[in-house]
Amino acid sequence: MLKLKDLKKSYEEQTVLSGLSLDIAPGERFVLLGPSGCGKTTLLRLIAGFEQADQGSVSLGGEVLDRHPVEKRPVGFIFQRHALFPHMNVYDNIAVGPRVAERQESETEQRIGELLEILRLTPKRNAWPHQLSGGESQRVALARALINRPKLLLLDEPLSAIDENLRQSLRDELVEIQQAFDTTFLFVTHDREEAFRLAHRVGILNNGRLEQVGTPDELCQSPATSFVVRFLGDTNRFEGIIKDKNSNRVRVLTAEGDSFISESDTPLPVGTSCVCYIRPERIRLVNAAEPVADTINLWNCERVERTVLGSRLMFRVKTSSGKILKVETGYQLPSSAEKEISQLKIYLEPSSLHLFPAEPE
Repeated sequence: MLKLKDLKKSYEEQTVLSGLSLDIAPGERFVLLGPSGCGKTTLLRLIAGFEQADQGSVSLGGEVLDRHPVEKRPVGFIFQRHALFPHMNVYDNIAVGPRVAERQESETEQRIGELLEILRLTPKRNAWPHQLSGGESQRVALARALINRPKLLLLDEPLSAIDENLRQSLRDELVEIQQAFDTTFLFVTHDREEAFRLAHRVGILNNGRLEQVGTPDELCQSPATSFVVRFLGDTNRFEGIIKDKNSNRVRVLTAEGDSFISESDTPLPVGTSCVCYIRPERIRLVNAAEPVADTINLWNCERVERTVLGSRLMFRVKTSSGKILKVETGYQLPSSAEKEISQLKIYLEPSSLHLFPAEPE
């Protein structure tokens, strides 16, 4: 469907994209995830034709688009701000594209009627933009982008200006709309939860380069770089040395003097300095009677803090060596006994301890 090959883009002396290549399948919801300034919006603008790459090519459905002007590309674009025309009602806002393309008004009216029905906007047909809620404005912007039936829809953080409760419902609506129209989506965001709820696959972009592409499960279970681990959410970090290896089981001695086993295929020899990450939800609180696979990964801890995070609990615990770790669990109503408990045992899952070479200062 969409094929990006070796795209490079610079502004004066600043490199924004550094040889980026990517394939997106027909009907796929692909989310580009990365921090502000990493090149996400620039990439969308290159695909849409608003800007030209210094090097590389953009192909859609086997057709090279590099010399096609914006209006000749079968691409829809939804900006961060919905940018509805304030002097036009809902119907006329949606009709802009077909009228520019000089389609017959009868065909335009039929298509708009279908879109308004699907997007639950029929009662708002003659409303003005200032009379719409945030969610209604978003759906009008979607209708305007879909009216010409593009092969690809580009969405540049379209939910970022909407309050959190509405964002959650609109995420679900976007999935339903994409499935209804079977349109390929390329969605840009810096919000991990948004990306994981929307995407078939996610690409992690950092300083103009793709660090990793994969399903949400693949990114969490097998992060390719330490940047991917850190960017995908809260994590615990250890510095240490690899003490011995047996197949993919690696024993690490941390800088604090703790020891653990990691199941890792990272090709680091014994004696090498390393850095290791584990997410708070991959550390288990263990009761005395619970069996564990690796007692070396079973640590005694002291509870420092307990915080309720909606349906989850976050504990801050201190190991016997003084290391502070975050441990996340499902929420349970506190018992009277729990208030008195300060000593805990935690278990670090070997497959969730991700090893990488030591990072430069």
